[in-house]
Amino acid sequence: MKIIVENTVCLNTGDAAILLAIRHILRTVAGDGLRFFVFDSQPEVAARLYPTKDYPDLEFHKLLSETLFRYPSGSGVKDRLKPHYNRLVHKVLRNFGSDSLVGRAFFKESDRRGLDIYQNADLVVTTGGTYLVENYNLERRLNQFRLDAAIGKDPVFFTQSLGPFNKPYNRHELSPIFDRSPLILLRDERSRHHIADMVKEPGKCHVVADAVFALADTDGIGKRLASAQPPAQTGRVAISVRHWNYVNDGQDGMRRYIDSVREIATILVRDHGKQVTFVSTCQGVPEYAHDDSKTARKIVAELDPEIARNVSVDASFHTPEQLMALVKGYDFVVATRMHMMIMSLCVGTPVLPIAYEFKTKEVAKRIGVADLLLDIDTVTPPEAAEKLGRFVGKLEDYRRTILQAVLEEHASAMSAAELLKPLMAKASAQIARDVGKRGEQYPARLGEDRHKDEGKPIVEA
Repeated sequence: MKIIVENTVCLNTGDAAILLAIRHILRTVAGDGLRFFVFDSQPEVAARLYPTKDYPDLEFHKLLSETLFRYPSGSGVKDRLKPHYNRLVHKVLRNFGSDSLVGRAFFKESDRRGLDIYQNADLVVTTGGTYLVENYNLERRLNQFRLDAAIGKDPVFFTQSLGPFNKPYNRHELSPIFDRSPLILLRDERSRHHIADMVKEPGKCHVVADAVFALADTDGIGKRLASAQPPAQTGRVAISVRHWNYVNDGQDGMRRYIDSVREIATILVRDHGKQVTFVSTCQGVPEYAHDDSKTARKIVAELDPEIARNVSVDASFHTPEQLMALVKGYDFVVATRMHMMIMSLCVGTPVLPIAYEFKTKEVAKRIGVADLLLDIDTVTPPEAAEKLGRFVGKLEDYRRTILQAVLEEHASAMSAAELLKPLMAKASAQIARDVGKRGEQYPARLGEDRHKDEGKPIVEA
């Protein structure tokens, strides 16, 4: 069975963890024979980071909304013509298709190959995450969903934090997209509320835990909960930071956040004798626009020398598996990146969270640490010190609360499998009909690879 996962940014390890979680959940429904065609913003780099030898069921392709359509780059006549060009692209897709004479004249060969993958896909998933929020320009996402509709492949929305949608244009464009989707998975009730009046069939909208909780080591967490003895301390703590363009008070807000994290690092070394490592989900990839290690180095540079001797910056890239193995060796993590938080929780490592969007606040509520949450928009060094003190002082109590919640979040994330079963069964039935028409032998089980002769993965720049 061929699965498309679109709108990924796998240079971000958190986004890659979502992809691997989607793969894990779908495999529980359809077995190991699935093939995943991942349409990413930077597929060449993603293919380097996640090579075929390690991930043989993943193929990376250029996101078609970024190759087929044109976007404003400044001002002038060319930018004014781009919306007209984009409408023509939609018209060609709807009325002629990519393999017609018109399509062949209009689309380059690599785009036609991508469109062919879409036309032959058994299921399209738009990846989970937080990309449908009005902090960002949504036009590229909208064009991808319009393209899906033109091909007749309306996507499943995997676990999203989205909205609110206050701009009339976004509401007008997204409403029919949500209506066509067969299933919408949301990470929180707040997101469901944001689209309540934009979806005609609210019953297809389900709140489940972030997909990455599906990767939790439930056996290991269960053993920790069953043990009467707390785990031995390693003396190591990890901190994840990031730059955030939308923080309240702009540069003053970032200054307050940096000072607060510096205070946390100082207290950990000076008062608790910890070795502190800055490490995050967005780092070590020169081609990616974000590098959290830059913010980390800025913080470390401002530490007192005697404190700095016990603080390091791990600036390397880590896959989700590597990052989870790494944080398993820490006493706890102070996490700004939400998926740094979730991956730490998945291996049983407690987390003190710093929220920069509402998605982290919702997770903090669900795992029982809302009283400790630090908000990037308001955090101050005294507040950071006070909440760190409470967290460390009652670490074992918080650990047990958190770990029990992680088991519940895992079950919630995996509940998406039951919601997906009818869609996968429908896709399987369609495959059987198609194979029957061609007189081919139908695979013995759902998910068996029917596409062994389709050639090597295509990676487009």
